[in-house]
Amino acid sequence: MNRRAFTLIELLVVIAIIAILAAILFPVFAQAREQARKASCLSNLRQFATATLMYVQDYDELFPQSAYSMDAPILIPGSGHRVFTVYDATMPYMKNIEILVCPSQRPGIDFAGPPPTGILGTIGLRGSGNFRYSSYAMNFALFQDPAIPPGLFDSDPVVALAAISQPVNTTMFFDSRYIRPTDPHVDPICPRPSGVFEWYNFPGDPRHSDGFNVNFVDGHAKYFSRRGTIEGTSPSGGRQVPTYTLPCDLSGIPDGVPNT
Repeated sequence: MNRRAFTLIELLVVIAIIAILAAILFPVFAQAREQARKASCLSNLRQFATATLMYVQDYDELFPQSAYSMDAPILIPGSGHRVFTVYDATMPYMKNIEILVCPSQRPGIDFAGPPPTGILGTIGLRGSGNFRYSSYAMNFALFQDPAIPPGLFDSDPVVALAAISQPVNTTMFFDSRYIRPTDPHVDPICPRPSGVFEWYNFPGDPRHSDGFNVNFVDGHAKYFSRRGTIEGTSPSGGRQVPTYTLPCDLSGIPDGVPNT
């Protein structure tokens, strides 16, 4: 009985076909996986918006501060004080603190860890112990910090919901990464931060198909391309300027201060 085997040429042709199909399909699979992660991240930010607004309703329609000192009236960098952040404040309203972490950025920004990676540890402070990582940065103008020097104190008060004239255009949290003064920036148009904790240290991170997710004061969340546009202007230098410059700066309140 004669048996016919594959020739070397036939095997090479089959291998070449498999390689071609893999080259075509693997990027498709990767793109599909990233779309799923983007959708999961957007869901996280919607839930985060809901949790924040529940806090606001329970606290006389006032937004939480970005940070509170748990050990003294004034939060002094280098003091070793424990910090209770806006993330801690909204945590009781979350079903799962895993919503703080984007599936495309694990473990996330090290907010509460020790140096050299932890932001609080780097400036001589400690976390509350409730969380360490988050993939989402805050709108610094919305979540004020009157108890942190060098601040404006009484001129830098917490923000009331009634003071937001454009809730649909006012950002709360967004996909971000932490940029130190020596780190590569997310985009060449972005100014380099000079310090370790200001809005320019937290640009939008275009990790989802060259774009990022943002949630807003009215509770919705939306995807924006790297250099997309969020409506709203603010007075600056005697003229109106865009409140937000994507991807560099997502802090500010339309009709209010561009950033702070």
